[in-house]
Amino acid sequence: MIKHEKARRRPREPKQSSTAEQQTMDDKFISSSSGTPKTGLRYLTESFTLNSVDRVVARQGKGRRPDSLIELTSRVSGESGSSHKLKRVDVLRLGEHFAVYVKLVNMVLERVYETDEQAESVGRQLSEYRGKGYDLLKKIGYLRYRDNEEVKSICFERMYRNALEEAARVILSDWRRRQLMVTSLSVLLRDKELALKFLKNKYISSSLIRIIRKECSAIKTNGKNYYYVVSVLKQLRRLLDESILTERQEPLGFRKSQRVRVKKLLVQNPDLVMPTVKNALASWFTEGYPFSVPKMLSFSEDFSASSENDIGQGYWYSLDRDSERENEILFFLKLSEPLEGIEHTGSPYRTKTLSFRFLNWFPKAIKKDLQNADRAKRNGQLQRAKQLRFRAAKFCDMHQQLMNTIEYQHLTYQTKLRSCRKSTDLEELRQLEARKEELKKSRRCKPPQIVFRAHKAILHLPFLPPTCEVIETALGKTSYHRRAGADRGLRVPIAVSVQKDEQYVDELIEMDQLLKKRIVLLEDTKWLQSDIGKKQNNWKNKHPNSPYPSYILKKLRHHGAIWDRIRRIDREIARQVASRLVWFCEEHEVKTIVFENLKNFSAPSGYNNLSWNLSANLFSKVFETVRYMRRTIGHSYGGVWVVSPAWTSQTCHQCGEIGIRVSSELSTSETKAGEFFYCHQCEEHFHADINASRNIIHVQNKMSSAVPGRSA
Repeated sequence: MIKHEKARRRPREPKQSSTAEQQTMDDKFISSSSGTPKTGLRYLTESFTLNSVDRVVARQGKGRRPDSLIELTSRVSGESGSSHKLKRVDVLRLGEHFAVYVKLVNMVLERVYETDEQAESVGRQLSEYRGKGYDLLKKIGYLRYRDNEEVKSICFERMYRNALEEAARVILSDWRRRQLMVTSLSVLLRDKELALKFLKNKYISSSLIRIIRKECSAIKTNGKNYYYVVSVLKQLRRLLDESILTERQEPLGFRKSQRVRVKKLLVQNPDLVMPTVKNALASWFTEGYPFSVPKMLSFSEDFSASSENDIGQGYWYSLDRDSERENEILFFLKLSEPLEGIEHTGSPYRTKTLSFRFLNWFPKAIKKDLQNADRAKRNGQLQRAKQLRFRAAKFCDMHQQLMNTIEYQHLTYQTKLRSCRKSTDLEELRQLEARKEELKKSRRCKPPQIVFRAHKAILHLPFLPPTCEVIETALGKTSYHRRAGADRGLRVPIAVSVQKDEQYVDELIEMDQLLKKRIVLLEDTKWLQSDIGKKQNNWKNKHPNSPYPSYILKKLRHHGAIWDRIRRIDREIARQVASRLVWFCEEHEVKTIVFENLKNFSAPSGYNNLSWNLSANLFSKVFETVRYMRRTIGHSYGGVWVVSPAWTSQTCHQCGEIGIRVSSELSTSETKAGEFFYCHQCEEHFHADINASRNIIHVQNKMSSAVPGRSA
């Protein structure tokens, strides 16, 4: 019997978009009065440090420093004091909980990867599926929760759903990588010259990357998978180098020495090496590349497969009503089945509860930003005041999303409880339902992620980006139509120029202190790594079957601590440089920021440390942070381009003639790596980085093949 679809009472009317909705960054950007701007940014993530629920920090009066007596007493008693955010017992329970979660994810991966055909089938289904990954995996027989007694014995259903979602992401990513590898093998097999160039050259050619991206149907050619293809090709080249050296019965050694020896062989006698390469490629193409089964190693749990309104999701928020703990929020985690926690009055999980608290720092940050904005306005710093007011408005919106989420959780829970009771006031229940429906349509933060590293638990909360109304209220309606060029340099991380009619506005963004501190720490890691390596080799030679002693482990911890400091400095440099660049461009109504692409830059002879010094400028971190911040304030996909830097530092931006580098504004004699640029044709001096940034503005006009966020 054929079922006919039910006809609609009213035909569906096409949506009529307003002019403000139709205009984008391609024209003059005028955002609509409501809704979220189409920037390509789904969420803004903020981090909160989890503390033990009964952690007490005694403070001296109204100061901010903890009382040293508390820490001294805790050391004597052996309990965790103010210097420890998590108590030892909470650390142990959380570690056991994450061990169960990681075990679940790896169990799913092992079952999917029992055979290559099974993994291929699941990966292809996930690539074609348009919903959550766990929805697809939970329908597969050997992954179904109710049919797995082993899974039932160690977790509840919603926790298993989160594990399925995590496994689905790993499977899909690995499947795409395998498809890229198969495509790479096919391309290199049919083109011998391309394979020779791939092995001989230092950098992977963009033409090869373009061919693979075009032929591989598993990925989109929209600029997002460029470096993913590069990583696959690097993996393939490494295995080819090892195959060549193994065939010649040479020791493998370090990776750098492998590349040098293989390149030397290809230059001297390519006909002797290429048959080995062809045989290896043909073998992997027909029999399959030797992939390993992916595994989850990090201790983190993502609740993205959960809904925020049900206690079965495994996490719960509750406001702390204690007046001494202002703006603190309780966070309850439901433990897996074998584990037992401590019951808390605000938790719905009873004895399965692991309790934490975290500080909601939004109100304090909002108040501080508004005060600083008023001060900046009184001092005539109008752009700084606008920046602070926008940040305060963004934090206010995030705070409201968090409060809506907590209230929605509790209203849903109370509604369920009252609807099950016989003596329930129907009017009160109706009011709760009405408020619940109102909150359901409001802006709320999404399910969180918990990351557990080095005895610290960090809660990552994804928030919806600011609406057009929030952006317009803080920044006003602006017509963006200018370009900005950004040049990387040794003396300053970024030099930026904006062209206004026939004039230029320039800015040198300096970070001298942080960059010097970073370089000093990097030098420390060099000699420390050398010292550790010598001690490890000596110990292995004398005691091959014994673990490292305490003095070597201490140096390893010291080495890791230095790298932690370097990473924190890197994040701070990227944040400060990106913030100054973004708000400079906002002040001058910049629509597009054009960067030079120095990722594959090779220093010429005579510039020994140039590439190493340029790496301290953190191009990738700064670039991604700039794009993220630009999306936050409403720019479509950040409005960021990357172009070739060829000749931008050697030509004059006024006449286009080749100039020279000089040491000062009065000098006309060439100095290698001089601070200033001198043009013989114009007979004028410019700062070398400023001249390059002005040239970068116009590179995009000459090359029409540029892609936003990628190289032209």
